[in-house]
Amino acid sequence: MAIEDFFDHRCSIYHTQQESTSPGYGLPGSPKFKYPKQPDLEEVPCHFGVRSASIQIAQQQPQNDMDSDIKLTLPAGTDVRLNDKIVSSETGLEYTAGQPRNIRGHHMTVKIYRTAQQRPL
Repeated sequence: MAIEDFFDHRCSIYHTQQESTSPGYGLPGSPKFKYPKQPDLEEVPCHFGVRSASIQIAQQQPQNDMDSDIKLTLPAGTDVRLNDKIVSSETGLEYTAGQPRNIRGHHMTVKIYRTAQQRPL
């Protein structure tokens, strides 16, 4: 079985862009980070993996929230960076990328975190 057979999902990757605007009156601008409207990489083959032992449920008001550790596996050489926005093509859910790791030049793994509001249980 080849690693390409493992990539059963698709995602889009947005790199952060820095912009600096001055408030005026000769004051220096502070950097602001944003994501572009169009993804830098589209329809990237990937695999979203959720370990069932990592699921945590927090009792909150007005609903319970579910959180888990999600590992994104990508082909080797994919341009993914820390704090990139990852959007699943199947579900439309948005994630923020952690530190990417190159696994022996074979594939890449990135721990991703949910950023958008999640539905109640």
